[in-house]
Amino acid sequence: MDFRQLRQFVVLATELNYRKAAARLHMTQPPLSVAIKRLETEIGADLFERDRLGVRLTVAGGAFLREAKRLLEGADAALQAARDAAEGRMGALRVCAVPSAALHLLPRMLPEFTQRFPHIRLRLSSGSTVSILAGLQRGELDAAFLVPPASGVPGIAITALRRERLVLAVPAGHRVAGMKQVRLSDLTDETLVTLAHSDSPGFAGEIVAACQRAGFHPRVLQESSHALISLPLIAAGLGIAIVPAALRRIAIDNVAYVDLADESDLPLTYAMALAAPAESMNPAVRWFNDLARELLGPQPA
Repeated sequence: MDFRQLRQFVVLATELNYRKAAARLHMTQPPLSVAIKRLETEIGADLFERDRLGVRLTVAGGAFLREAKRLLEGADAALQAARDAAEGRMGALRVCAVPSAALHLLPRMLPEFTQRFPHIRLRLSSGSTVSILAGLQRGELDAAFLVPPASGVPGIAITALRRERLVLAVPAGHRVAGMKQVRLSDLTDETLVTLAHSDSPGFAGEIVAACQRAGFHPRVLQESSHALISLPLIAAGLGIAIVPAALRRIAIDNVAYVDLADESDLPLTYAMALAAPAESMNPAVRWFNDLARELLGPQPA
């Protein structure tokens, strides 16, 4: 007995007419009749009563119909599960993000992703750009949101996303704390708390480049491993920091946020990207990457 015989039986049991059942199965009546007789012989019981009025299920046929449907539904589910796994529509996806992306991009991305791909299990973590890139190269991560480095990384594919805004974080008693917006050039004499270049070279490079365009080189007193750690240093009055605007979602005592602009009064921004192994063996990465481009991709020029 095989699934083909089960399907033939179920169709005949539904139609109770050999001609209609054969048409649905795209076969002729004689082979269908032979297949059903062979099935009855294998089972050792009549599944149908046959007379001049037509075909009717026997008690044994009714009992067999319930189990045959269950088996066919299980087989169909197994086939679909295999296809979904091969296409990346089920399985696991290990995603890491720098803290600002965890606060801002992941909340925008994940609800839509989980709705479209409910059978993909997400494993989330956070880290610095450098640690994330190392995790991708070691095969420990499938995709990550990070600030891209200035140059390419072997074996890693980088997809540019929409640039994100920067703001100024200052102690609550600072001279600019109550201002709506401040220009970067107004910070020439300030001491900055910055991200360590060793942890996030892309972000640190963006800050230095922005300050140089504003006519000064930043005076750095403190470095932190990531933006969240900068905030307690600001609260302690050890300097000010240029941080991702997403950190505004974090309320911390004695820290105020101020909009930051360049000399043309345009918002300051920094690059954000999605990174993944260039030769990923996880097909779910493609779905995640496509959705990131759809929801978070660069604005059209």
